[in-house]
Amino acid sequence: MSVMPGYSPRAGAAVIIPVDVIRFFYVMTAIVMMLGIAREVFVVMVGTETVLQDLRHFELDAERNVGAWYSSALMVLIAVCAFFNWQMNRHRTDIVSYSWLLISVVFFALSVDETAGFHEVVDVPLRETFELTGAFYNPWIFFGAFFVVVFAAVLMPFLLSLPRMIAALFVVSGAIYVGGALGLEPFDAYFEYTYGEGSFPHIVSTIIEETLEMIGLTLFLHANLIYMADTRTTLLLRR
Repeated sequence: MSVMPGYSPRAGAAVIIPVDVIRFFYVMTAIVMMLGIAREVFVVMVGTETVLQDLRHFELDAERNVGAWYSSALMVLIAVCAFFNWQMNRHRTDIVSYSWLLISVVFFALSVDETAGFHEVVDVPLRETFELTGAFYNPWIFFGAFFVVVFAAVLMPFLLSLPRMIAALFVVSGAIYVGGALGLEPFDAYFEYTYGEGSFPHIVSTIIEETLEMIGLTLFLHANLIYMADTRTTLLLRR
């Protein structure tokens, strides 16, 4: 079993985290996705006029449910891993140290937004002001796309400094997540505007979108754990 050693010469209790714990998160990701798909099938075949109603808590395209909680939890774990990596690199003054801190802050903010849905606040005002329709029905994607471009540009030197395999995992996981969160959002918006929320095309688009987001987050967490194991990141509990 691979582990991230937690040894430190300082006084305190060191924590050893099995890298294989990532298997648990892959299984959890699969379960959350299957529950979301099962919920959509249940609503289509059985309807909502049952004792279970619409099983809203398992719906993938909604706030305050299992899917949003799980995605938020993955983001918090990524933020924690990045924070520990920043702690391990605090003696450095180059881009590597500050990039870890930036990743930690950004993913913590994303976890809050995933639960609270702040990014959707701009949709209605902008939609009504500019009379947006079709693929631009959810205009928050303009802000999201701008943020992704800036974030990727800032992290480019950092990625080039990482071991090749870790950098590749970061890029692939990021592409999967952004592909779901931003790449499919115009299709989701188009289907919602054209066929209505809850229509079959909208449901399929949403399932694919949320699935890609969770897979991307899980893979990114995996990459962080591999990096922490390879660099012998120490998690130390002390008074």
